[in-house]
Amino acid sequence: MLLDDFKQWRKELSKTQLPHWEELPTMNLYVDQLVSVVNDQLTGLHVGTITKSMVNNYVKKGVIMAPVKKKYSAYQLAAITVIALLKNTYSLDDIKAGLAQLTVNDYPQAVYNRFVDLFNALLKEESFTKNEGINAANEALLQLVVKSAYQRVLAVQLFSMMNKEQPPAQLKR
Repeated sequence: MLLDDFKQWRKELSKTQLPHWEELPTMNLYVDQLVSVVNDQLTGLHVGTITKSMVNNYVKKGVIMAPVKKKYSAYQLAAITVIALLKNTYSLDDIKAGLAQLTVNDYPQAVYNRFVDLFNALLKEESFTKNEGINAANEALLQLVVKSAYQRVLAVQLFSMMNKEQPPAQLKR
């Protein structure tokens, strides 16, 4: 029964799809709007809510660029989407270093779109499409990172369902 419910949840999850760069808002966004867009995109993925404070912290730590006249671009929106998916699996320093490394040889738009292609394929339980846009090392890193983030989403959901069905006994002191 539990695994049937989990399978049904995965079927529902397959309807969730991250937007490609071209589908991101073209207007620059204030932080409240940015947070709302990211949180709406990631509903159901068990990644936790992004807050204004978190965004400000990402700017302070140099993980994303500072806004221009208090407005965030598609570049920052894409970066925060990726950070939100990875922050529970990797440290912020590792994410910052990974984003910097991935964009040494490839454009941020191409890297983000490939990240989305890979993540969406896992959500739909499909095989990865052939990489035609980024270098092979970046592809290998992206596949590993995306798989780990996706596996975390699955594990958190299954654990939650197991805990609801039969909460563990509390240890007595």
